[in-house]
Amino acid sequence: MIGPVLAGLGLFSFLSACLIWLERLQPLFFTMAVAGLVYQVWIVRSRPPTMRTFGVKAILAASVLMNVLMIGGWIVLSIRYR
Repeated sequence: MIGPVLAGLGLFSFLSACLIWLERLQPLFFTMAVAGLVYQVWIVRSRPPTMRTFGVKAILAASVLMNVLMIGGWIVLSIRYR
């Protein structure tokens, strides 16, 4: 009976430690997201206008929207829980 309890506590401690490290790495994730977004925009802008199809623009718009939502959520959560 006590074995599973101790195993559960060990797993909980491990997950807590992982979350602490993920929290410390948030600026790195933010930087990588912005750099990836800039790279995507650069790739689309460097194409000739005839190759900038609606599909390419739609994928870029979806990517920009997703990044804006993620960054906005990160800012809201960091303000909320500080």
